[in-house]
Amino acid sequence: MPDVMLLSKPVFDLPRFLSLSQEMLGYSPARAADTAGLKDQPRLLACLAAFREQHVAANVKACRDVYNLLHYSFVIAADDVEIPLILEILGGMPFALTNTKIRDVQAILAVGTFYTWRNAVLRGCRQDQPDFIRVCFDKVYTQFQTLGLADAFGKLTKKTLRDKTFFLEDQR
Repeated sequence: MPDVMLLSKPVFDLPRFLSLSQEMLGYSPARAADTAGLKDQPRLLACLAAFREQHVAANVKACRDVYNLLHYSFVIAADDVEIPLILEILGGMPFALTNTKIRDVQAILAVGTFYTWRNAVLRGCRQDQPDFIRVCFDKVYTQFQTLGLADAFGKLTKKTLRDKTFFLEDQR
């Protein structure tokens, strides 16, 4: 089964950005995020969204317009049969592919915006996907969830299957 590890998340000079924004715009894009108690990646998204629109709601879902400003890198290890289908789910993200010292196992280093990763997770965490695809994208989703970004995926419920993977079901 594939394995996944988050390698990079956005590193942003937020103090400089906020200082510059205050000077240029006359308000702090962090005000609403700080009032809402947002931290880390959700706070960064809210600050970037408030740069564009001062009175945007301070939550991850309301920041959809700036999802393309943040980039994440994952390394994915999978066997030769699984790799092409995983790449298909990644939907054209830039990647580097290499063989590993383990026979028939390859590794992908994929880089994408939060928006493209979000779309890949929504495609990969469907019930109709093969179990190895769900394993891969369940792990990606779980890492975004750990970063506090689960709300960006919409009103979803995790439904566990007999094979211990889960799929994301839309609650609309």
